[in-house]
Amino acid sequence: MIPRQTLAEIARRVEAELTLQTASDPLRRNLFTPLARALAGAVHGLYGHQDWIARQIHPMECDEDVLISVHAAIWLPAGRKPPAAASGSARATGANKAPLPAGEQLARADGALFAVVDGVTLPDTGAAAATVRLICIQPGAAGNTEPGARLRLVNPVPGINGELEVLTPGLSGGADMESIDELRARVMEARYNSGQVGRAQDWELWAREVPGVTRAWAAPKLLGQGSIGVYFVRDGDPDLIPDAAELAAVQAHLEQTGTPFSEIYALAPARRPVNFRIRLTPDTPATRQAVADALAALLAREAAPVQSGTTTPVTIPRSHLTEQISGAPGEYDHQLLAPAADVVCGVGELAVMGSVEWL
Repeated sequence: MIPRQTLAEIARRVEAELTLQTASDPLRRNLFTPLARALAGAVHGLYGHQDWIARQIHPMECDEDVLISVHAAIWLPAGRKPPAAASGSARATGANKAPLPAGEQLARADGALFAVVDGVTLPDTGAAAATVRLICIQPGAAGNTEPGARLRLVNPVPGINGELEVLTPGLSGGADMESIDELRARVMEARYNSGQVGRAQDWELWAREVPGVTRAWAAPKLLGQGSIGVYFVRDGDPDLIPDAAELAAVQAHLEQTGTPFSEIYALAPARRPVNFRIRLTPDTPATRQAVADALAALLAREAAPVQSGTTTPVTIPRSHLTEQISGAPGEYDHQLLAPAADVVCGVGELAVMGSVEWL
């Protein structure tokens, strides 16, 4: 790599070279100095532009706009993942035969707005209740809503009670626009695993093209010869384990994007809580939080329902847990009483943070 000269160094060099071109001593008020500084400024700007061009060549160092418009467009057919709107079902009640038209808006307690996707009419006999399909008007993870939440009609609808109850599993599938760091990581992975011919890494990359999907693990032959199982999670959701609608979305995307030579199964891992009992020195709220954050980061990094590309389950060594606690800011000493052994998971089980008991 050629070292870049500073503006002052370029100016001194140009001035010296201009002086050498004359046979006489320079005059007191000559033009060499201002001319040298002007040329140095122009050359320094060109060097800066060349530096910028060099940085844009590789997606790890390029600017955000170049990453989106150039590298993502080349390596990711679908580009940056857009925000996705949460959707699901709610229970409407009221008078028999009362209609609830499509497009009616409902508001959550915090002001988030939802719309009726398909209009319904309450039954003409028996309990006047119906299931209504809703979608969040503003795409993003903020639209995800827990089951049991109450949504109120923005405008009264004759014969329909003003509140609707969100049904299980809630309003889900909402995701924010993919962050630049996540996009950069996907571009780098696509470059590293170029080709996309149906290897395990390709299936994982395809699964993460779905908005909201953050981690994925492919397991060839999981359900027999010719099958491919793809586990995935959504770390940005209140519950990282995908529900039926989110499974269906990934299943449809894999069937459309992946190779046609496999039986494809989009799968949700089973939660495997890891409960901790820790004696900490010094035992302060800040140190406790640092240790809990460190353990959560370790599980997010090492836990998996299968080892990628295999059907082999994952074991997290206990020594990794103690090492992570020791590296937490503020920790001086500790005793890890539970788990007392390695964290052993079965196929399809994903280790997640459970309870932490401080002794």
